Amino acid sequence: MVSADPHILVAYKRTRYEHYVVEGDDPSIQALIDEDDESVRDLVDAHETHKANLQRVLDHLRDEGFDFTPMYRGDLNSTDEYDLVITCGGDGTVLDVSHHVDSVPMLAVNSHPNSSVGYFCAGDADAFPELLEQTLEAQWRPYELSRFQVSINGTPIEFPVLNDVLFGHSNPAAVSRYTIEVDGGEPEEQRSSGIWISTPAGSTAAIRSAGGFVLPLDSNYLEFLVREPYPMLDRPYRYEKGIHPIGEPFKVVSRMKNGRVFIDGPHITRDVTVGDVIEVGGGAPPLRLYGLDERRRHG
Repeated sequence: MVSADPHILVAYKRTRYEHYVVEGDDPSIQALIDEDDESVRDLVDAHETHKANLQRVLDHLRDEGFDFTPMYRGDLNSTDEYDLVITCGGDGTVLDVSHHVDSVPMLAVNSHPNSSVGYFCAGDADAFPELLEQTLEAQWRPYELSRFQVSINGTPIEFPVLNDVLFGHSNPAAVSRYTIEVDGGEPEEQRSSGIWISTPAGSTAAIRSAGGFVLPLDSNYLEFLVREPYPMLDRPYRYEKGIHPIGEPFKVVSRMKNGRVFIDGPHITRDVTVGDVIEVGGGAPPLRLYGLDERRRHG
């Protein structure tokens, strides 16, 4: 339960327009915008919509006298001092911020619902006053989403995984070579385009597009799927696709000099080389997220 007088963090994204034009000062993109080129036609609209909705969230908190701190998500290191974290963006913002959250509950606002699905978002800026009231008056409880931990050669990556992990070659055009070991069984050598490993919440993301299952949100299983397996002439693969209890042994050993592990998207990566051991296990605290709607995951 959130306290009646909470210290609130509002973590927000920066738009592609801000990254490309405002901060990047790229005149070629500005020229495309001026020409109304189709490749950038949505940049300005998405930027203006996000900024307007973020301001609406901040104005409401200010008008109601809440103690809050707005912060760009890229500047965030810890949320320990806050009682509630509000994100303003989309699912990518939730993922980025979740890496700095242990037990503090989160409420996610979709700042551009016309272009963002927002699986993790409770609603948009129109609904925000009501969503906040429901949260502070304990009219609903946060959903506890299972996360897992990834370690490389026994050293845990400091960020818990909310969505998924992708392991493969650093060059997407190259073959990924590795062995996979499940439940301490006999390691299996494989070649493919890499492996997706997802949480229940992440099972509606890239792994579903690649042919995976959709797991119930309250599941305590992870899911793995081998991307574009290279056919072996002498035998079929045993481990191409499956679900596995979070916390039970699941190990991948790199047979590539230039391998890479991606955590919840493109921003957090770790390079691995031949012989490096990537293990997926339990121990990560669940993410407490308000307003999650299972129906949005099956749309």
